[in-house]
Amino acid sequence: MQDDYSLKEVDSEELRELLAAESEPMVIESQSPASDICSRIQALRNHGLKQALPALMLELERIARENLEADDRITVMRCVKKPVLKAAAGLPKPRISEGKETAAITLEQRLILLMIYNLRKTLHEVDRTQSNQFSDDDSDRIWVLQQLFRFFSRQIRYSVDFKRPCPQHTWRDLHDLFVYLVVRGMVQLSSDFSVSVFDEDFDAEIEYKRALLLGVVDRLTHHRAQSDDFFHLLKRWASDSRLQDPNSLIGQAGLIKVEVTHDESPQLYETEMTEAFRGWVLRPPEEFREYIDNFNAS
Repeated sequence: MQDDYSLKEVDSEELRELLAAESEPMVIESQSPASDICSRIQALRNHGLKQALPALMLELERIARENLEADDRITVMRCVKKPVLKAAAGLPKPRISEGKETAAITLEQRLILLMIYNLRKTLHEVDRTQSNQFSDDDSDRIWVLQQLFRFFSRQIRYSVDFKRPCPQHTWRDLHDLFVYLVVRGMVQLSSDFSVSVFDEDFDAEIEYKRALLLGVVDRLTHHRAQSDDFFHLLKRWASDSRLQDPNSLIGQAGLIKVEVTHDESPQLYETEMTEAFRGWVLRPPEEFREYIDNFNAS
């Protein structure tokens, strides 16, 4: 009997993440609380996906409940990243059924959700133990933030590609993360220039706008677009997009509203905006609008 799933090839971005996970140095103190957890995770390599996946998900749930210091939690997250990426790449993907929606999340969505939850908890522990806004070496916080944005992007892209709803609170938690960065001064939306605290391959504002644009394309094309068709363009569009204060745009129409208190992707409002809201207006470049118009006209 033919099964109910079809495998989707690992794309270039997923492959780069896997290769990066392979090359990340692992330093685990033999007597640290993280050592036992990492040993159990590394032992899963000896099992096939069908046997290893339930154990991996149980470990992620256990890690979330563990009382770990920031350093140990970061070590564990570095250890678990590669198995999670490999499991996600190897899991079967649901067939796309036109006109048929389900609120149930898949194993892959739940796996990503567990990873996001643990990364958010890790970020909280890092901040709790670092009294200063920026420490001399802020590489741990930056690594956690990088992973958070990447796993949020994976979750949203999965929803777009396979026409499934995002797990509850996905968009709200993504908005909360970006608000956190703005409040801490790690992103300066109103500044004409800023010194990036991230490395040259990662920019938090661009990653946030790329996720927003991913959701906008899906909404404006009525869930008919596949992210494979435009995913390689998103970073350029995100770089050329702007997030603006809604207070300065009262009375304008055709705006894309990003309401950070709502658990949803950005929405296009054709009518005039009559009042401000908590969030931003997303202003994408003209080529993005042309893509949407051309797609819907085809």
